[in-house]
Amino acid sequence: MKTFALVALFVAGVTSSSIRIGSLEPVAIRAAPLTVVREIPIVRFSHDIRGAEESKLQYETGNGIVVSANTLARKGLGGLYQDESGRMVKSDFLIQKTGSYSYTNPEGQLISTNWVADENGFRAEGAHMPKAVEMPAEHAEAHRIALARVSSH
Repeated sequence: MKTFALVALFVAGVTSSSIRIGSLEPVAIRAAPLTVVREIPIVRFSHDIRGAEESKLQYETGNGIVVSANTLARKGLGGLYQDESGRMVKSDFLIQKTGSYSYTNPEGQLISTNWVADENGFRAEGAHMPKAVEMPAEHAEAHRIALARVSSH
């Protein structure tokens, strides 16, 4: 019953710095700080849907975020896919998604990313992202020879 009374007082919004119920020790009650949420408007929006085969989405926010996403269903290139229930489902379509987004980071640098998601997986690139380093030709040849030796044993 003491626990119920304590919970009831808390739910009722008691703002006292301490509460004493029976033999319970004082309990500090603090209200959670309020969070101010600034709404950011959508200043441009376009969503073009062309049947089940193609769609294009573009929008821009009031704080400079720009997003573009395109979806294309290509007939005849499908395969087997696992649905949300874990069953394998055959499809005659391959879904290809491409897009980009950009924003200004807190340091004032424009961050732009282009991405593709298709049968080869998800790939993204942008000037702010690390680049793959190519191996010098002489190292690549030595690596190839070493792998050939290991695999022949």
